[in-house]
Amino acid sequence: MSGCNLCGGTTWTTLELHGSTQVVQCRCDLVFVTPVPARSDIEGTYRDEYYEAWDDQKRARRAIWERRVAAISQLVERPGRLLDVGCGDGMFLDLAHQNGWTVTGTEISAAAAFRQARFDIKQGEVWETGLPSESYDLVTSWHVIEHASDPTRMMQEIYRVLNPGGRLVLATPNLNDYLFRLAYLAGRLRWPTLYEEDERELHLFHFTAETLARLISSVGFTDVRVGFDRGAAAVFGKQLVNSLAYGWYRLTGVNWGIGLELTARKPGTSIECVPVRGK
Repeated sequence: MSGCNLCGGTTWTTLELHGSTQVVQCRCDLVFVTPVPARSDIEGTYRDEYYEAWDDQKRARRAIWERRVAAISQLVERPGRLLDVGCGDGMFLDLAHQNGWTVTGTEISAAAAFRQARFDIKQGEVWETGLPSESYDLVTSWHVIEHASDPTRMMQEIYRVLNPGGRLVLATPNLNDYLFRLAYLAGRLRWPTLYEEDERELHLFHFTAETLARLISSVGFTDVRVGFDRGAAAVFGKQLVNSLAYGWYRLTGVNWGIGLELTARKPGTSIECVPVRGK
């Protein structure tokens, strides 16, 4: 039995049991799947058919990526070298490139990497790709950390490859997505589970704003801020729920939305940065 990825502890509470697989909550509050599935099972999830749904949602997904490119343009004063960890079908890379960024991506899925041959794509987990230290001004990672077999190692590698003063922007599902859970209950007459053996996506880690911020801070990042991910949904029903949650967030500061969006900085001096607006 391996320890918690955040604190190393081995004392936790079982939240769900699916055969030999458990979803547990550590004393530090991180929620995760144990044992972690085999690498072959993780890779096998993201085959060609996984991206067929993305093709059907291309217009909605483009709107998400356009919003995110606009957001990083507010965070960083001028384009530089960008690394997108878990770059999927490459649409975000394409739009960032069109906006002046020199782009590189990493992707564990061979099916996805094949789609992006026009860019510099490294296949594998980010720590397996041999990227040079202090080479990027900005690292992004959109809804990837929850799928990673080792989120702490992923963040350590991102910290290593960032230039001093470089920025990290990532998004991940929100464990406290209470409005979505209520909508799911209303529609299906049961609570959503955190893990299903035949689910389309393998969510291995579930973060709150607090556990996500602690993990990012633990590897050395500063200026860690966690806000609302307005780009967490491409399906209309989820978009509607997320819009309601965003209104609640703006009114109360309480994030019950589908996703979290985090920004952080590697200490040092590099490219000039300005505060994110509209968060």
